[in-house]
Amino acid sequence: MPNKTIVVNTQMAADWKVSASIRDHALVIDQPSATDAGATPLEMFIFSLGGCISTIAKMVARDKGIVLHGIDVKVTASINTDGLLGKEVDTPVGFDSIDIQADIDADLTQSEKQAFLDLVCHRCPIHDNLLNPTLVSHSAA
Repeated sequence: MPNKTIVVNTQMAADWKVSASIRDHALVIDQPSATDAGATPLEMFIFSLGGCISTIAKMVARDKGIVLHGIDVKVTASINTDGLLGKEVDTPVGFDSIDIQADIDADLTQSEKQAFLDLVCHRCPIHDNLLNPTLVSHSAA
């Protein structure tokens, strides 16, 4: 199967806003202490994880013939913000814990729901990127 390339270009906007056009969608991230015109980058990151799990759940249910009436995903993440503020820390600058709770509405036992969620998380690219380091390069232009 061919690789899919995803490109997102962001632009600095007024105050703390950052905007992006992704396909036909306009997104804005911002800081609550500024104009609060959008979610923060950290919130968008966690939303991406929950959204990916929800989407992959529909795919897995379809593939396994499971009638999925719904799935609500709650993602709770903890971060020490001192690092991103430039202070010296002994902890990672990123999240130090991420907890996923999925309320799965399907005719499955509790153990079947857990096995379903395990398979969903195994197929979720965002979840995989969190578990397995991905090479990230950066360069200035």
